[in-house]
Amino acid sequence: MRVSILYPFSCLLSAALVSGEASEAACDELASVLPNSTFYPEAPTYNASISSYPFLQLRLHPSCIVRPNSPHDVATALSILKDSNCTKFAVKGGGHNANAGFNNVEDGVTIDMQSLNHVEVALGDEVVRVGAGSLWQDVYDVAEKRNLTAMGGRIGVVGTAGFLTGGGISFFSPEHGWSCDAVVNFEVVLSSGKIVNANATSNPDLFAALKGGQFNFGIVTRFDLKAYPATTLWGGRTVYHPNATESLLTAYTNFKMGEFDPYAAGWVTVRYNHTAATFSPISIMWYTKPAQKPGALKQIMDVKPQLMDGKVEAPISEHTRNASRQVVADPERTIWTTTSFSISPRIMHRIHKLWADLVPEVSKQYAYAKPIAELTFQALPGPPRNGSSPNSFGFTADETPEKDLIFLQIIFTFTDAAATEGFEEALKDFLKLIEGVSKEEGVLHRYKYLNFAASFQDPFSSYGGDQKETLKKVARKYDPQGVFQLQVSKGFKLF
Repeated sequence: MRVSILYPFSCLLSAALVSGEASEAACDELASVLPNSTFYPEAPTYNASISSYPFLQLRLHPSCIVRPNSPHDVATALSILKDSNCTKFAVKGGGHNANAGFNNVEDGVTIDMQSLNHVEVALGDEVVRVGAGSLWQDVYDVAEKRNLTAMGGRIGVVGTAGFLTGGGISFFSPEHGWSCDAVVNFEVVLSSGKIVNANATSNPDLFAALKGGQFNFGIVTRFDLKAYPATTLWGGRTVYHPNATESLLTAYTNFKMGEFDPYAAGWVTVRYNHTAATFSPISIMWYTKPAQKPGALKQIMDVKPQLMDGKVEAPISEHTRNASRQVVADPERTIWTTTSFSISPRIMHRIHKLWADLVPEVSKQYAYAKPIAELTFQALPGPPRNGSSPNSFGFTADETPEKDLIFLQIIFTFTDAAATEGFEEALKDFLKLIEGVSKEEGVLHRYKYLNFAASFQDPFSSYGGDQKETLKKVARKYDPQGVFQLQVSKGFKLF
């Protein structure tokens, strides 16, 4: 019971009191203090917020939704919730994390940051200031008007907040590293209600912790991001004939084992559609220096036969807008998990064979849910170097994950909630088998990318024991009552 020792007023000790009545009372108080920002289930704004979640399993129903219009509104809401008999709450940025309960709550209170969606470019200092409710499409559209861009998401409908506090992988990550390392300042509301800035000189321990530690310390209300010159990208989706799968995996293996190219980004996926009983190999790759294309992507682009070539040269905003159409076209349920390994000549082929041999049989058991399974391989960014401010991932400056490592995403997308438990167990089985193969090859790596981790995983432990202890110290310092450990409904917690 270490948590209750650390936090003597622990909600764990009064769990019996935490009920629908308590959350309703909290909602009533929120409505009295923030009447224009608190919404009940009968309100159109409430229903719009619920329907904005991109995956169906996320569409839970809180007792009320608070949509703050300022950091001070966030502070007010936190103060009420902290004193509300341990009412559970969740915080929604873009709402793209696939783990149910991580960005919404059944009963309880959801703080929807959607109204904090301002994007502005600061004159003279080349900083893009982004509200925590902004989507990346908003950021790119505004910044490109000033011939600037940012280290953001590769799908426009992804939110800025969870993406950046979980790490963030950008088109420019091979060259510049994690997106969170392009944050120059976080504006944060602490559980005390105090609004602070976290940057290299002010609260630097909190600054590092927020780069990978997510919501364990406070609610970020604004990100100040380093701006980069706007550019066009060359690339996009290529769909290959199923017979090209082995060639594509070999090409990506050679790409990773060859000379590192900082302008080549993206991933390869093998997709299994159970209804059609087909496997589809796909590459989604970009080159950030179009005049020099295809660079190290040549072997991947040369794989044949191809069924569709969607590569174009276009502004970032066009690539992300196109990618968003794939996500929002037909909302379904999805669950995913992740692991990492060092590249070797055989490992991608071995993992794929294991998965491809088993996934049709797994999918057959839940055919009524019309499952689609995906196996995706992509590169990790490099750590901060040259004296840059640290992040929380535990890689040292002399490590080269951008060259050596691949992280894997294993996904099921489906239509029927009844299949959820079965697919979650299947993910656990796949993870155990794949990590077994990776260990046998001597290439298994500790790291688990938080933004793609399943609810049953512990990404903070994968950062390394010392790093997790550091995060715990920061949480105790900035949230001494443990509000974000005990009252936030779900998520990756430190205690």
